[in-house]
Amino acid sequence: MHPRWSALLGAVAVLVPTARVRPPDAASLATRLAGMTAVTGYEQTMADSLVALLPNAVHDRAGNVVVTLGRGTPTRLVACPLDEAGYIVGGLQDGGYLTLRRVGRPEATLQDQWLMGRRVTVWRAAGPLPGVVSIPSVHLLRGRSTEAEGPAYTVDQLTVDVGATSEAQLDTLGLAIGDPVAAEKDPVRYGDSLLAAPAAGIRGACAALATAVLRGVTPRTGKVVAVFAVESRLGERGIRTAAAESGPFGASLLLNFAMPSRLLGAQYGIVTHRDLAVRYAGSPVETINLHQAASLADEVARWIGGAR
Repeated sequence: MHPRWSALLGAVAVLVPTARVRPPDAASLATRLAGMTAVTGYEQTMADSLVALLPNAVHDRAGNVVVTLGRGTPTRLVACPLDEAGYIVGGLQDGGYLTLRRVGRPEATLQDQWLMGRRVTVWRAAGPLPGVVSIPSVHLLRGRSTEAEGPAYTVDQLTVDVGATSEAQLDTLGLAIGDPVAAEKDPVRYGDSLLAAPAAGIRGACAALATAVLRGVTPRTGKVVAVFAVESRLGERGIRTAAAESGPFGASLLLNFAMPSRLLGAQYGIVTHRDLAVRYAGSPVETINLHQAASLADEVARWIGGAR
């Protein structure tokens, strides 16, 4: 978990409901979560916000947010992934540009191309810094044949302009190799109940789980361990740690997890995958239906209570 995230708590939307105010519903919480950034391995800010929001929530040793509902046996697991594929600063160039390295598995092959020309945020230790992703000028590439150009641009050709003109200025701005970089988040609600934002699917799934937990439902028998898992795109470290610390489980409900059941061990018990439907997966306009997010919250609450 990256130590710089501790400086970013004031830079994101506050999730904690004030006294005597109704907790957020799945739709509003999905919108708020979709405006936050949690690049794989750099989820601490979002995790801290969820710990503040959810009663009795704690961090485990992997950085997961864990809420235990009920007590005794049997033990069941319900989990969603917190992290999104993103980028980190890979290098500081003499001309004042940043180079990038990808972190986490991309959901779409065009992820790097979608970043070209977009506004991004660099999450440095001193706070967020805006920038724009650039590529070599097309005017300098005239005369190159289509065959000679090779494949489409990848992360190795992308650079970030933060307004600096030298590597020394980058140092002055407090930028360092390893700082996470993510596309600027601006969730858009449109139509009757649609939400478009990067990583909207996993944000909606976690909003559904958080909404179910906030309802205060407890299992009829045994306990349910609710996990908002980190590093799902990096060896599934978060959920595997949860299984090692709180398992074995008699049954598991996994929300919008990409890993197939055949890769899971016996400690997860009977595994059910439940995905919030996503349109345009992996794109900057990944879209979910907020009515479906609310229905998923109802389903998760029933599952926690003991219904199958």
